[in-house]
Amino acid sequence: MKSTPKSQRKLILTHDVDWPLRGPGKTHVLARQDRFSPEIIQKVQTEDFNPYFGVPRVREIEEEFGIRSTFFFRPIYDDGCEVGEYSQTIRDLLAHGWEVGLHANNTATQQDVNKEKALIEKAAGTQIVGCRIHCLKLTENTYPNFAKAGIKYDSSISFDKHHIDPRNTGHLTRDGVVVFPITFMDAYLFTYMGQTEETIVPFIVETVDQLYAAGAEILTLLWHDNAVMMRGGRVYPQLIKQLVDRGDITFLTGKEAFNQVQEATQP
Repeated sequence: MKSTPKSQRKLILTHDVDWPLRGPGKTHVLARQDRFSPEIIQKVQTEDFNPYFGVPRVREIEEEFGIRSTFFFRPIYDDGCEVGEYSQTIRDLLAHGWEVGLHANNTATQQDVNKEKALIEKAAGTQIVGCRIHCLKLTENTYPNFAKAGIKYDSSISFDKHHIDPRNTGHLTRDGVVVFPITFMDAYLFTYMGQTEETIVPFIVETVDQLYAAGAEILTLLWHDNAVMMRGGRVYPQLIKQLVDRGDITFLTGKEAFNQVQEATQP
């Protein structure tokens, strides 16, 4: 396959916000303190700091390099809190060029999707167009329900969590919804592909090279916001720096990628 020209190499940056604003609580964090630096654990103990709230850190990293990404927020969190608690965070992201989408809990019916989308839009004060399903739990009705609810694009498909798969590049269409498969997910890379804090950045950078050389145009990266202060996930700034320093990648939000796909398919 022909190598993708440098001008056409695109990378969608995304983050799933899986935890409520207050996080899992001090007891949960301290039971897993080996995941964090001593400095962060000290803040947890003395300031009730929530190291799972990584949105500000992600923003800081991306702002430094002049790039933007998409944050997917859950409408209702496991502790029963609604996304409205994130409203100020969401509106601030939107005001500074980031995108916000739905991190859906349930897509079994159109009513479920409508309700969840409405909660995100109320918190955002604007309409949203993108979605990723929590835990990637697709149903046979997911995409028809998305189409009816006005979800324009989705990023909930991964064809293989144990290997980097060329099928997880580019885009496809399901029931009129544009789908960007997940090329790289931090959790899969660590849990199923055996990557470590020391190996993950060179692995991703090298694999990006290989995928573009094989003809891929669009790659999609998922890096959870709650991971950016954890062992492993805290290498996000090094990863972004190395990808930016290449000088041949256009970084996109999901919405920007969707708009480019739409423009390319217009007659």
